[in-house]
Amino acid sequence: MNMKLHTLALASVLAVTGCATTGGERDYSDSLYLRGQFAWWDALPEYKVKKVDSGLYRTEVELKADGQPYEFKFGDANWNSGTNCGYLSEADDKVVELDKPVNANCSAVFENFRFTPPESAVYGFYFDTSGEVPQVYIKKAE
Repeated sequence: MNMKLHTLALASVLAVTGCATTGGERDYSDSLYLRGQFAWWDALPEYKVKKVDSGLYRTEVELKADGQPYEFKFGDANWNSGTNCGYLSEADDKVVELDKPVNANCSAVFENFRFTPPESAVYGFYFDTSGEVPQVYIKKAE
């Protein structure tokens, strides 16, 4: 029963957010930014995502490893619903670890992702819309 409610809730979120990729792929490279503490939450041109594959977007940011988590989201310049993407489930998706995808909710309000970099470096932040639920993951840039 609980799984049915979770599935129904997830379907409702996707129907409202427009983040699912059914009915044609939306191109987020025109409007989506990585926004967070490192940019004072502004939509800065250097953090605008670039399309790297079908449904996959990426941008980079240099982070300092001081033991403190960075909070971030993917969002457009105006925080519009449908492009205000934070975590889907606080228990499962809030904390992002390297190379481990988490689910996103693109009608988020206060659901900021958290990432604590293991070392000072440049990191690639990915927004993946190729599946039923958008996902976010981080990789160390090469």
